[in-house]
Amino acid sequence: MIAGLRGKIRKVNINKAFIDVNGVVYELNISFKSFDILRDSNNKEVFLFVFHSITDRSQKLFGFTEEKERELFELLKSLQGIGEMTALRVLSFLSPSELIDAVKREDKTKLEKIPKVKGKTSEKILFEVKQNLKKFESFLEDSTSLESPKSTNESLSILALLQLGFDEKTANREVKKQLDKTPDAETADIIREVLKYS
Repeated sequence: MIAGLRGKIRKVNINKAFIDVNGVVYELNISFKSFDILRDSNNKEVFLFVFHSITDRSQKLFGFTEEKERELFELLKSLQGIGEMTALRVLSFLSPSELIDAVKREDKTKLEKIPKVKGKTSEKILFEVKQNLKKFESFLEDSTSLESPKSTNESLSILALLQLGFDEKTANREVKKQLDKTPDAETADIIREVLKYS
C-alpha cells in the first residue's frame, strides 16, 4: 500500500496531479483545495499524503497536501453509500465546518451546488453525516487548518470558469473582482457577470 509520495510535480489539472518519483510518474486524484495549493508547483519537489484504493477492478491513488485532509476523506468515504469520488467532491468544496453546518440545517441546496451531488446523493450525505455527527464534530476540533480560505461560491465559480476554458489567473482575477463588488453573490450570478464582460 502506498501511504505517501515524494517527488517532482510534472503536471497538475483541476482534479489530477502527476508526480515523478525517481522516474516513475504516478497519477493521483486530488481535491480542488489541493489543486489550489499545487497548481504553481510544476517541476517542484513536494510530498503528498496518499490513500491507495484497491478493488477487484482497479487501483486508484488519491493525493492530499495535508494529512488531516486525507483523514477527512477516509471518514467521508467510510459512510455507507458514499463512494471515493463523492467524498473527494465534498472535500473539494466544503470545509468541515461548512459541511457540519449544512447537515445541521438540513441544507440540501448547499450540497447540490457541488458538481454531480444531486437528489438521492445529497440526501444520503445529509443522512449519513447526521448519523455520525459526533465523529465529524470531534474531527473539526482538531482540524482548523482545513477551513477553506476560499468560500464555496468562490471555489465553484473558479472551477466553472476553468471548465469553460478560462486560464487559472484570469478565472481567479475575475471571480475576485465580482466578489469584491458583491460579496454574497451566488455562483450562477458570478459566472453570468464574468461572461457578460468577457
